[in-house]
Amino acid sequence: MPTTTLGTWRKPPLAYVVAELVISPYYSMATKVPGLQDRLRSTFPKTVEGQELVVDGAKPSAQPIWQLISADQKHGVQLGTRSISLHATSYVNSADLMTRWADVLDAIHEADLGAFVERAGLRYVDLILPSGDRSPAEYLAQQLQGIAPDGAKPTGSLWAAAFLFDSATVNLRVGAPAPAGMLLPPNFNAMPLHKPQVMVDCEKRVRDEKAIGFIDTDCLRDINQVFDAAQLVGIYTDMQKLTSRTFKAALSATANKEWM
Repeated sequence: MPTTTLGTWRKPPLAYVVAELVISPYYSMATKVPGLQDRLRSTFPKTVEGQELVVDGAKPSAQPIWQLISADQKHGVQLGTRSISLHATSYVNSADLMTRWADVLDAIHEADLGAFVERAGLRYVDLILPSGDRSPAEYLAQQLQGIAPDGAKPTGSLWAAAFLFDSATVNLRVGAPAPAGMLLPPNFNAMPLHKPQVMVDCEKRVRDEKAIGFIDTDCLRDINQVFDAAQLVGIYTDMQKLTSRTFKAALSATANKEWM
């Protein structure tokens, strides 16, 4: 299967995108899965069943999850008792992603889940694949490049901050260089989807014990109301703009020159 890139940039660093709704515990999700599966089957014909460990109170419990995957394995929907999400490793542009997510939201509406939505999330993971003898830090704004004591070579550098906007919070986490052996950010659960070219190339560098980096941009917004598909589409469109603004603020002139 040929590899792909995400986005319209000349050399896009984007590797993975997740749009997620965190919902109040929905333990009868299993009864709604057949209806959702039927509505989404034309786009996501493959289904994988599994379990996830949910920490809800003092005792963790294993809850079922269902993963609906596209035929080309570049997009997937995950259904669980605590969240519903769209995962993508193929991305034409932000409008393309929002259209796909809107289709999923419409299917949820038609299936009449009546879920109570606690929080909306939109997360982008970009990978830094250095060219030539550049270091991963050179692709970040000067304020994020950290320090290097005389005579030392950084083998791992992690930086995190949260930015509050009027309607949402954007968490920015960067690793440049990422700790040895780390490809994706900590606490990131990816679906078994087809890998874009930048991820394939970064995996090879990790195997060769060469430095890579990541930029993890995660926008969160509290919803706290019953599911409303039309309202959520507008909310996610606004969240995408905040995520993009934060990501671009983290880039250096080198990143802009090589990637855009």
